[in-house]
Amino acid sequence: MFDHTANREQLYTVRLEGANLTIRDLMEVRFTFLRLLEERVGPSSRLLKCHRAWQNLLEFGIDSMSETQITHARIWREAWEHASEVATPLLSQPQTTTFRFELF
Repeated sequence: MFDHTANREQLYTVRLEGANLTIRDLMEVRFTFLRLLEERVGPSSRLLKCHRAWQNLLEFGIDSMSETQITHARIWREAWEHASEVATPLLSQPQTTTFRFELF
């Protein structure tokens, strides 16, 4: 499921926010977090659907969503929590660093 080929256009990334980030944080841990997200959610098209559903849930609430969108939002939340549980302890300063998903 994890598809990082040289010819692929990157649609999203995970950024780290915090002080005193190390090269390992920025390269290895960030990459691990992104890989975990993709492994849990699936290919980039599904990952983007799930992320959009999560954003809609946060912005408009559950009442405005279809069952499919609710399922996608739940998948996103569960994948994010899993990736956070695994990758956060790997950070050099886990208490002051956060992960942020960004679309290009």
